[in-house]
Amino acid sequence: ELASKIAIYTLQEWFLKNDFSKYDNNQIKKSIAYAIGLANFNIIIEQNKKNKEYKEAGNYEICDMATTLTMALITSEKTYIANVGDSRTYELINDKLIQITEDDSYVWNRYKNGEIKKQDIDILSIKDVQAIIFDLTDFLGEKNISKALNVLDNLIYNKEPIQKILITLYNHFKKLYLTKIAIQEKLDIITSLELKPNQTFLVNKYKQQASYFTEQELFIIIKELIDLDYKYKIGLIDVNIGLESILCTYCS
Repeated sequence: ELASKIAIYTLQEWFLKNDFSKYDNNQIKKSIAYAIGLANFNIIIEQNKKNKEYKEAGNYEICDMATTLTMALITSEKTYIANVGDSRTYELINDKLIQITEDDSYVWNRYKNGEIKKQDIDILSIKDVQAIIFDLTDFLGEKNISKALNVLDNLIYNKEPIQKILITLYNHFKKLYLTKIAIQEKLDIITSLELKPNQTFLVNKYKQQASYFTEQELFIIIKELIDLDYKYKIGLIDVNIGLESILCTYCS
């Protein structure tokens, strides 16, 4: 909810202070792209601020902020549409809603390029990189750096978006951290991880992989992944090198 508010406020402020009547078509498109990038940057700043506050307060919860977006900029001559993620824009024509945007997602792009069928979308959204991350984590637990890096290299070689790999790693280690806490506090792991009925078989695997690390190690890994995401988005570090560095640290 907070990420959505930041995105809306940032776009609103940007569009109110710009006179688009003086811009040509290309300048307007660039301005929209810049505004969306600025909104993303502001969300990251707020996320890092929240995580710092949590850490200082001794709260081990991790603030994971994100939002999808769809927007329209209406000028006297044209309406410009933009979307991020799977938020959609529809046009009402003759009492019918017509979708005029395409989902901005890895799986949808594979479908659009003819690489997968429509019925495969839900399966790939659940599976894909997540399953491979389990293998990577096993190699981390075994302290086998060469195999862990080989899994990462294969993901990159197969053209998995590096941002998707980073986010999936973050979500996976967050689950391991929550598993560790649930075990210590004698909480139900299925409830703590908000697993769906068809995912409950993963409980033993999460427990096994959580045992590879101490609570502090898991917290630090999560924090380093958040920092890497921030530094990557503002151009301070190559994300491939950053991921390899984190993996090497916890394989040694």
